[in-house]
Amino acid sequence: MHDLFILAIITPLIVLVPYVSRLVKMPVAVLEIVFGALGVYFGLFTPNPSFGMMAEVGFLFLMFLCGMEVDLYMFRQMNRALLKKILCYFGILYALSSTITLSAKLSALYIIALPIVSLGMIMTLVRDYGKELPWLDLVLKVGVLGELISIILLVVVDGIYLHGLGLELYKTLGILLLFLGAIVALMQIFNILFWWFPGLKSFIMPTTDQANQDIRFAIMLFFSLIGLVAWLKLEMVLGAFLAGTIVATFFPHKHELFDKLNDIGFGFFVPLFFIHVGSTLDLKLVLDNPKLIYHACLVVCAMLGLHLVASFTLFRTHFANLRNTLTFALSASMPLTFLVTTASVGLRVGAINQNTYYSFLLAAIFEGVLFTTLIKALMHTQKKA
Repeated sequence: MHDLFILAIITPLIVLVPYVSRLVKMPVAVLEIVFGALGVYFGLFTPNPSFGMMAEVGFLFLMFLCGMEVDLYMFRQMNRALLKKILCYFGILYALSSTITLSAKLSALYIIALPIVSLGMIMTLVRDYGKELPWLDLVLKVGVLGELISIILLVVVDGIYLHGLGLELYKTLGILLLFLGAIVALMQIFNILFWWFPGLKSFIMPTTDQANQDIRFAIMLFFSLIGLVAWLKLEMVLGAFLAGTIVATFFPHKHELFDKLNDIGFGFFVPLFFIHVGSTLDLKLVLDNPKLIYHACLVVCAMLGLHLVASFTLFRTHFANLRNTLTFALSASMPLTFLVTTASVGLRVGAINQNTYYSFLLAAIFEGVLFTTLIKALMHTQKKA
């Protein structure tokens, strides 16, 4: 009964958030985190393991939806020079991040956290402005590669902190490589099958589908791959993301499937995750300890600084004006979903302490509010010009 009571409290918050978002002009995901923190602060509900489990399903579903924005064949079609620039972009980010982390003697997790680029907030920008804008088209490509790199690095970090630099770590990395190799091989096999038997796609996901076979297949793939990576003792986020990319790569004709799953995900499961994230933020501790806010501001400045340096170094000539380069850097600097994920994994494996975890959450909130506002202002000035 207590679990149902928590849902009875949280679902009105989920319904209320979009109205408040339109009123105060803040991103929905940021408000969901704030509502979760306020809900616990004022004693509306208390998180429990069941709520945490539901929230984890919500997060995995978000990663599944992010994966559905990735068509793996996109990298084949991408201009080689542009792909090299994107790879150099990440090279600069990780080099600068490593320099800052080592010189400031911070936790090794910062090397991964500071350069993170995530599709979560980028997709909200795509919904607002469309993919046609040159800076948004590029940041979407960067976000796809950034998400893949971040997921693999999280698996590595998880293995290092849980098993150390010994045989168990090499075993985990070997399993990861074998798993990724098996997925690539299976995708090649199915690519050949679909080429020889084009009707097979329609059989799996019929065009006229009164039984919602497309949703059933997608959800089956989602849970199957999550179960497989969990059995292999890898990060479950990898399975969720790959399930989404497989659906996007082989069934791009099912546009209505993407819409239906987005509606389900962003209508309930994803908000549940963000509210749970907010519920882990102890507002009383944050208000009593201004250093956490100061630390969060430093993280925001560091992340923005890295992306500004990399963006103006490599993409200054790619865009028509400096405004587009700045907008690109801002949109790449707010990895709300994956910064939260990195903080959660870091706390779980002991890479960071509770205070650092709070600082990362606050940084994610600050970036979501500040950078989306700046992007909106830049877009407004561009329309006037």
